[in-house]
Amino acid sequence: MKDSVPEAPEPVSLPRALTRELFDLSITIDLIGQATADRLGINQTDLICLDLLVRHGPLSAGQVASSLGLTTAAISAMATRLEAGGYAHREMDPGDRRRVLIHASPSGAHQAFSLFDDLYAAADAMYSTHDERNLTMLIDLLRAYRQLITEQTAALRVEPNRQTD
Repeated sequence: MKDSVPEAPEPVSLPRALTRELFDLSITIDLIGQATADRLGINQTDLICLDLLVRHGPLSAGQVASSLGLTTAAISAMATRLEAGGYAHREMDPGDRRRVLIHASPSGAHQAFSLFDDLYAAADAMYSTHDERNLTMLIDLLRAYRQLITEQTAALRVEPNRQTD
């Protein structure tokens, strides 16, 4: 019996290699998000919601639901969990008394996102080894990729499910 030599893997195109790295990055980001949410006693989607509220200001349940691809009922339960943890509060919309807005609690948001302080410091140190032009190019590429993923997600939600036999 001859010793078989494994064939060398086929070369991967740079765009495919970059997409794979971005998928792996997404998994790693999910892991740190889950670890952070666990530390805070909430779930990862709650943490993502809190980030939306911090970055975009008060949002209605419908706006949060649309941003996260969830139902307003799920957002209501999420708001209850965030309120219970002191991370957010609900308030009637002064412009439309039929609508409730979810606000991030400044102290709760600080408690949650200060857990990323070491990551930000390490990232600053890492980025300092690269010039501004390269970092700007990377930001542009990541924005374009995020838009591509958003478009692909929308297409997946519109197309009927394909069942395999």
